[in-house]
Amino acid sequence: MLHQGEYSATFLLQQSIKEMPMLWEPYLPQVGLGCVAGASDTGKSAFLRQLALCVACGRSEFLGTSLRPSRRSVIYVSTEDDDLATAFLLNKQNYELKIPIEELQHLTFLFDTTNVQQVLDSKLTERPADLVIVDCFTDLYYGSINESNQVRTFLNAYSQLAQKHQCLILFLHHCGKRTEDLVPSKHSLLGSQAFEAKMRVVLELRKDLSDMTCKHLCCTKGNYLSEQDKSESMKLYFSPNLVFQNTGEHVPFEDLIKSSKAEKEKYKRIKQMQSEGYTMDEIAKMEKYSDKSGVSRFLSRYEKKYGCEILSMQLDETPF
Repeated sequence: MLHQGEYSATFLLQQSIKEMPMLWEPYLPQVGLGCVAGASDTGKSAFLRQLALCVACGRSEFLGTSLRPSRRSVIYVSTEDDDLATAFLLNKQNYELKIPIEELQHLTFLFDTTNVQQVLDSKLTERPADLVIVDCFTDLYYGSINESNQVRTFLNAYSQLAQKHQCLILFLHHCGKRTEDLVPSKHSLLGSQAFEAKMRVVLELRKDLSDMTCKHLCCTKGNYLSEQDKSESMKLYFSPNLVFQNTGEHVPFEDLIKSSKAEKEKYKRIKQMQSEGYTMDEIAKMEKYSDKSGVSRFLSRYEKKYGCEILSMQLDETPF
C-alpha cells in the first residue's frame, strides 16, 4: 500500500511526460525552487516584478520566449521595499508595459513577513498561484548562512510548499563579493552550497562591461537545460522605466569578465585556427559558441578594445 507522497514507477511512466513542464521557456520550471541572484544594482527586483506582472496578466511571452501561466496568480513577498516604494516602482514599470490594472488583481504583495510560510500556505490553499517570489532570502532566513544543515532545513519547508501547491518559488539572492571578476557560476552565490543544491534553476544578472544600459541574464544552473543555455547570456536592454527587453544577442560567459588574460588567449587561439584553415563554423563549435556570429562579435569587440596592434601578435608564443 502506497502512502501519501509515494508513487509507483508504473504510475509515473503512465504520465507519458516527454518534456519538463515549464513556466518560462527554457529557464523556469512550473514547480520547485529557483533563484535570481546578482551583485547590487543589477536590477534583480525589477526583473522579478516584471516577471510577476507578466505572469499575473497572463502574457504568453516574457523577454521573447514562451511564458505559460495557467492560474494568472502571483504572490510577491517583499522585505526590502514597502507599499509606497512598490506602488511607485510598479507604476514606473507599467508606464512602459501598459498592462490594464484590472488584469493585475491576482498579483498580491506581502509586506508583513510574520509567519510567512504559514501565510503563504493559507493563501495558496485559498487561491493557487503560478509563482511565489521571495525578495529576498537573507531577510527571511535567520540562521547562519554558511551552515548547510540550517539552510537545508529552511529551504525544505519551502520545497514542500511548492510541491503541495504545484507552484514555483523564486528567491532573490546575492552573489559573493568580487564574483563579478569571475565567470558566472552557481558557486558565486552567497553562503552555503546547500542553498544552490536545493535550487532547480539559478539565474544570475550581470552588468555589461561597456554599456550601462544593458544587463546579462546568465543561467548558471538548470537541471533540464542544454549546455549552450548554461554557457551564454541573454543580453538585455534595461530601460529608464526599469523594464528589461531582449536584444536578441547572446554572449559567452567568459566574455563577461574584466580579465584580459583569458580574452587574449582566446583571441590568439581563434586567430591560430583561422591561419590553419578552420572555418568560422568549425571555430564556433570548438569555442562553444551557438554559431559563427558569436565568434565574429568576439573578434570585433576584442580588436576594438585592444587596438590594431594585436594583429602583430606572435601566435607561436602560446603552444596549441
